[in-house]
Amino acid sequence: FVADGKTKYWTYTSPIGWSVKSAELYLIEPEEKLIVRYEDVPTCLHAFSKATPPEGVIAELVDVGVGTKPKDYEGKDVKGKFVLATGRAKQVHEQAVFKYGALGVITDTCWEFPNVRESLDIPDAHAYQGIWPKAEELDKVTFGFSLSKRQGNHLRALLKSNKPVKLKAKVDAQLFTGNLDVVTATIRGVSKPDEEIFLIAHLCHPKPSANDNASGSGLLLEIARTIKALIDSGRIEPPARTIRFIWVPETYGSVAYLSRHEELYSKLVAGINLDMVGQDQEQCKSTLTLDNTPDSLPSYLNDYVFSLIEESVKEFDSQTMFGASSTFRYRANPFSGGSDHAEFNNSTVGVPCVMLLQWPDLYYHTSMDTIDKVSADTLKRIGWITTVAALTLANATVETAFLLANQTAKKGIMRIEETAKEAIEELFRKREDPKFKNKKEDLAKELAKTAFRFKNKIEHIIWREQKAIKSVKRIGENPELDAFLNKYCEDIANMGQKEIVNFEGALNFIAKALSITLPTKPEETETEAELKRLIPKKLFKGTFDTDALKQALSEKEYEWYQEIWDKDPEFVKKMGEIVNFIDGKRSAYNILMAVSAEYNETNPEYCLRFLRDMEKAKLVTFE
Repeated sequence: FVADGKTKYWTYTSPIGWSVKSAELYLIEPEEKLIVRYEDVPTCLHAFSKATPPEGVIAELVDVGVGTKPKDYEGKDVKGKFVLATGRAKQVHEQAVFKYGALGVITDTCWEFPNVRESLDIPDAHAYQGIWPKAEELDKVTFGFSLSKRQGNHLRALLKSNKPVKLKAKVDAQLFTGNLDVVTATIRGVSKPDEEIFLIAHLCHPKPSANDNASGSGLLLEIARTIKALIDSGRIEPPARTIRFIWVPETYGSVAYLSRHEELYSKLVAGINLDMVGQDQEQCKSTLTLDNTPDSLPSYLNDYVFSLIEESVKEFDSQTMFGASSTFRYRANPFSGGSDHAEFNNSTVGVPCVMLLQWPDLYYHTSMDTIDKVSADTLKRIGWITTVAALTLANATVETAFLLANQTAKKGIMRIEETAKEAIEELFRKREDPKFKNKKEDLAKELAKTAFRFKNKIEHIIWREQKAIKSVKRIGENPELDAFLNKYCEDIANMGQKEIVNFEGALNFIAKALSITLPTKPEETETEAELKRLIPKKLFKGTFDTDALKQALSEKEYEWYQEIWDKDPEFVKKMGEIVNFIDGKRSAYNILMAVSAEYNETNPEYCLRFLRDMEKAKLVTFE
């Protein structure tokens, strides 16, 4: 697929081709020394950097702080100079080089995770950073280097001495029209070859990138080899359905592949994305995470794959008189996106795909993501989970569908009960909240608001679980199964209504004990009223690229999103789900309620602003 910085795949603009031969950064004044070389640390060069003249360039260094906003450059002359910044490289280049004429960018960025990773934990790591220019920006592109925090602090110390600090950079690199190479292979099904189970992994980051994502791509290759060897040796029969293996450049490869192969959508049954699966958990501080399908696409797949993760403890860990001796950590998360499974789960494609991911990772996107951080035992475990899932689904029958529906229904009942328990506990926390002491009217409003929020959440879970139960019909269907599915859905509805009644009983208990009168319903704001009137319709296919929105808005308008993502870090995920829930039938308010139930309470004004900006970008219209 063409990668020229201008070809569109859905709302995405393809990246440009890039190759590097060498790159070096030297300190010239007030002392002379080599700072870093690409040959030694490939992540030291910002991806998509352009070449310098063969002899290199020398310039003064200016500290611009974060360097991602115009205010960082007030009172500073950076034209023709290097800038030192702590912000993300792409945004720093857009400001320093594209806008203010800087010669090049030096970053010592470390994406920190509270209580897990801070720059002091990995002071010598060089972060993977990129410029990611569009075709129309190529004339403005220069180059940049990613230094370790220790190196960046040394340069800042030199700058504080009030003496000129000069650097020399030499880069031999090229930007060109390239390709997004997507590699795919299949083990053909014998009885249902036009139905496919797929496994996918990305491989595109600079060296070393051992866990992200040589681990996923390498494991995918080994899974394919293992299944083929088992078939060829006669130990297992060929699968009924086709098993497809896909290797892609992350996101862009999936987007290009799916946008140009719409005939695949109806063939694909379910998938697993392997992204960062090899971590030694103790070294990397990681936990195996199952990233579920989004609530916009409920599926049996979530509970099934998680059950295999649980089963792996019995398969791989020693048993003692007190149970398994396992120290292997695992969990399930609401859909987060951020990798190739998002492209399959989106409402255009509509194929359930979960992700197996080790997260967090102390060495994520740095020069320290090396092979010594990879665990063979972890790869074996996740390989087993994925292979069993692929073969089971590839051979699934109507009986399998029944078992999966039963599993999903039982887990769904538990999720409703857990949410109801959380709801009642939250009501009692509100009752004891000191800020409502002697403020009965305010407490009554807060209790009513809490009740409304949890009732919405339970009703949403009822809908989601019923959809997940019925999703098994993709792998098997007959009248007897339909009858059981309907009964399971009825059980889910009855349990949900029972818990709502219990919850309302607890609410009335508190109100009576405190002698307060609850409002019949929370006050409706003007924004909520407007959302109820709007029925959004999508004007595009596929997943939503925030760059498409950025190009349609002014710099100041887009800065609003940076501020909102700081206030509500989940809003990035919510934006994708808002888009997924758009079907031309739901009101914007219904979508707001669904996304709030899936993640957490969402500010209606954020939702309305996002939809109006999507309208401005001609990505959405309203009825």
